[in-house]
Amino acid sequence: MSRTAAELPRLASPDSNAELSELMARAHAESRTVTVFGGGTAFDDHPPAATPGLLIDMTGLAEVAEGPADGPTVRAEAGAKLSALNGLAARSGQEVRADLPDDRIAAGASLGGMIATAAAGPRHLHRPRLAETVVSMTSVGADGTIARTADGLSPALAGRELPRLLTGSWGTRAIIVAAEIELSMRPAAQQFVWIPGAEAAAALLGARQPPAAVVIERPPGSSPATVALCEGDEDLVEADIGRILDRFPAASLCQRPDWWSRRARVPVTISVSVDPDFVPRLLSAVTRLEDAIGYPLRLRGSAAGFFELGIGAPQTEPGIAARVVLEHLRTFGLHHLGARLVHAPASVWDEVDAWGPLPGRAGLQELKDLLDPRGPLAPGRGLGGV
Repeated sequence: MSRTAAELPRLASPDSNAELSELMARAHAESRTVTVFGGGTAFDDHPPAATPGLLIDMTGLAEVAEGPADGPTVRAEAGAKLSALNGLAARSGQEVRADLPDDRIAAGASLGGMIATAAAGPRHLHRPRLAETVVSMTSVGADGTIARTADGLSPALAGRELPRLLTGSWGTRAIIVAAEIELSMRPAAQQFVWIPGAEAAAALLGARQPPAAVVIERPPGSSPATVALCEGDEDLVEADIGRILDRFPAASLCQRPDWWSRRARVPVTISVSVDPDFVPRLLSAVTRLEDAIGYPLRLRGSAAGFFELGIGAPQTEPGIAARVVLEHLRTFGLHHLGARLVHAPASVWDEVDAWGPLPGRAGLQELKDLLDPRGPLAPGRGLGGV
């Protein structure tokens, strides 16, 4: 974009922080709404963005900073692809420390997009969440301010950590333009174990040394199964696998499932967070719901309590199917279970209570109002529709 352009474009792809800052300052002055995208792998999640006054493509900001070949971190601009960062880290036997969804990485997800959406994969039992691995960050505020600290965006946020402030914000508070994230050594060995049913999941989670991941997969119309991933040194993995096979006679070694760390691409997806002790009741509820609404339901997620429930093939009245499932799940109460819509046709978002009870929503709105008082940054895309 020319710095002397008379008219702000509808689509822009800045190639520097200064250019992005100017774009935002001008959008702010003209009260334009702004939506940002990187790889576009989560563009259809959360409420669909209204047609923005300015759509910013971050793929022009994709530089990866030079550093020690075996350094503990990597710094890159927000448009850099995660696949490229993992490829760089692999040269020294490392990988991005946080576990991230394989399907989004394969589809070209960007560093900024993964952070903004707080993406997570199934291997979180021994790995930190993404927000905990972001060492530093650079951002551009709603008014074009370039900031590397939270108080750089607003003096009222002195003492807050910028990475935690913007991770999971869905582009509604400020635009992430660069970040430094932690790396870790790649495991020498990985092995998967398949166990029929979901009963083994609780025992695996409660083991002295839990597996790297314990995932429950309940296909439509079928019984659930538990898949555990053991990773680490070869001797350690062999010992862990031996203990699991000895403890659960029906268990068997398996290849990496083709659905592992991937979302079921279905018309409607609901995020379910649940107390691990409540998982058996959740599974029973899904079976009853499937029979009641006549649509196939797929439940997949970590036995620690983070699931996605996919409602398949509702060619007609997807809003009714989504409403019935959401309302039924919420009858269990927040102390047991939380359910919110993640992905659905655009019309469905207006037909259902997508978020349900959301403790802390007022605080999220206060942050939004503080950092983006005019509200042009991705309005409605944040948690709770903020």
